[in-house]
Amino acid sequence: MTTTFFRDRGPWLALVILIMLAISLGQTAISYTMAFGELRALLPSDRSGIATSFVILRFVLVVLMAFLWALRRKHALFQLIVIANALFTIALLMQTSSLISALFEGASEAVNALMLDVVLMAISNILIFSVWYWLIDPPGIENDSRADEPWDFLFPQRSSPLPHYDGWVPRYADYLFVAFTTSFAFSPTDTLPLTRRAKMLMLLQAAISVVTLTGVAGGAINILAGAK
Repeated sequence: MTTTFFRDRGPWLALVILIMLAISLGQTAISYTMAFGELRALLPSDRSGIATSFVILRFVLVVLMAFLWALRRKHALFQLIVIANALFTIALLMQTSSLISALFEGASEAVNALMLDVVLMAISNILIFSVWYWLIDPPGIENDSRADEPWDFLFPQRSSPLPHYDGWVPRYADYLFVAFTTSFAFSPTDTLPLTRRAKMLMLLQAAISVVTLTGVAGGAINILAGAK
C-alpha cells in the first residue's frame, strides 16, 4: 500500500521536495547569521524584515509542495517548484550580497581597496579573454564562414552529432562561459582548446587567475584576519 502510494505520486518528486526542505533549512540558518546574528551590525542596512519574510515564505512553499504532491497535482507542483527555486535563488543572491557587505564593513580601507581590486581584476580577466576566444575561433565575431580554418575550441556540440544541434555555432555567451570556468577552475572544463594559440591564451588567463585569486585575495583575507 505504501509503495503504491509513493509510486502513484512520484518518488522523484518527493525527493525534490525533500531537497527544497533542505535548502529552506540551510538558507534559514544563513538568514539568522546575516540578519539576526553576529553579522547584523556589519550590514549597511537592517534586512531582518526581509529575512523574516523569506523564512516564512520558504517553509510555506515547501508545505504547499507537500500538499500538491499528496493530491497528485503534478502540473501545479512543477510550476510551484520553478517559482520556489527562483525565490531561493533570489534569496541566495541577497545573502551573497550581505556577505560581501559584511566583509567590506569589517575591514580597513586598505583591505577594502585591495579586495575591490581583486574583484575588478577577476571581472576584467574573464571579459578580456572571452573576447580573445571569440575572436580566434571560427566563425568569430563577424560570423564569417571561415570554413578553411580549424576550430580553436572543441565544444561538446561540435564533438559528436547531438539531437537538435545541427548547424550549431558558438556565440559570445559560449566563450564567456569558457572564460569564466577557466578563470576559476584554472583549467578547461567541458570545452577543450585545440590549437596552440588557444592553449597559450588559456594558460595566460589561468596564470593571471592564480595570482589574483589565490595570491592577492589570500593576502587580503590574511590581513583581514589579523585585523580582527
